[in-house]
Amino acid sequence: MTMHLKEDPATILVIGGDKSRYPAPAMLKRLNPAVDLRFLPSEDGLLAACRSRRPGLLVVDLENVGAPLGLVANVKAADLPIDPIIIMIGDDVTTQQRSQAVELGVLEVMERPETLLELQTRLLTPLRLRDRLAKAEQAAAERNQRLSEAMELLKAAQRKLLDQAQKPARESGRTSSDVVASAAHELRTPLHAIIGFSELIRDERHGPHRDPRYAEYAVDIHQAATHMLAIVDGTLDLARAEAGVEPLDIRDIDIGRTVQDSARLLRQLADGTGITLDIKVPDIPLRIRTDPEKIRQIVINLASNAIKFTPRGGCVTVEVAGLDDGGAVILVIRDTGVGIATQDIATAMKPFGQVRQPDRPHPKGTGLGLPLTRRFVEMLGGALDISSVPGKGTVVSVRLPPDAPTGSRLPDSKGHGT
Repeated sequence: MTMHLKEDPATILVIGGDKSRYPAPAMLKRLNPAVDLRFLPSEDGLLAACRSRRPGLLVVDLENVGAPLGLVANVKAADLPIDPIIIMIGDDVTTQQRSQAVELGVLEVMERPETLLELQTRLLTPLRLRDRLAKAEQAAAERNQRLSEAMELLKAAQRKLLDQAQKPARESGRTSSDVVASAAHELRTPLHAIIGFSELIRDERHGPHRDPRYAEYAVDIHQAATHMLAIVDGTLDLARAEAGVEPLDIRDIDIGRTVQDSARLLRQLADGTGITLDIKVPDIPLRIRTDPEKIRQIVINLASNAIKFTPRGGCVTVEVAGLDDGGAVILVIRDTGVGIATQDIATAMKPFGQVRQPDRPHPKGTGLGLPLTRRFVEMLGGALDISSVPGKGTVVSVRLPPDAPTGSRLPDSKGHGT
């Protein structure tokens, strides 16, 4: 059922009720100019009145209605332009009447309030809830539409990137980055709006939903939009790195300390999934010249990926060890993880490349973490290598030179970042 807030008057239609026992229509209009209180003395012409008046609230007064349950059943079965909220009011309501009425879809079966003021409040409340529900439904529909449009924009951006990738490498690098930057700018604003409004609906900031499905829809919208925003941000980062415009901040650092500081952010993730996170660094400071922020991103990307694919009770080890040439090697070891077949490693290293296994759920994430990490390693003059055995685990080795290059653009090489 679709509600049209501007077209549907907030009519309250009372069947069989004594006007003297209800608030005056003029009084309700003063409280809410949109409310129109109407009385129908008998059941005759009820369906016709519902079609012409399109009431938002139908009040069945048990005092003068002989077969209230049959009346409700007829209203529910009729093809009406608006499905009205139905409540019943009586002086002596039985438990059986309440039970049967609720089964038929009656919102409430109430004892007649002692005062007109209380009755007035009880009549206006369902209409307020109806308006809130309609607004939430309309907002959810608009968010869904924006989400669909954002997805189409993202697909179009991806198609443009693929077209640009076929041009000469030096020419396409900068152009691809510009395309993605433009797409990200266009996508981020609606995505942030989708996320914000879905949070309002999910958290019921403007009042509760009558139907719990709307909260579930809001959660789905929020998760989808958040995932899309991560894809947009990851795509932009990768495009900048591929184009060689990602800045580097080369400094003299203790790589062991940098890795320890980075790994602290992963403790909560590991503890929450029942994984043991073990950090091993040299006792003596191991100093190299490199970009500490890129090192942090490399460690977090690789270690979080290891945690994600390690079953509960497993162990992920991050180890730093020096090399004879004065460089450093970072090892991220997942010795009890699910592993990956050798022929699938190349797929995992491609942008949006996710290895799907028939006996396991669809992998979570954007499929950009490993390609972006490898590009960061290359920008620092290093190399990344993966070895894995399905069912036993994976070892990712990152070898870094003692002195990283000062520029982020590297000579073109076959397959880098692909």
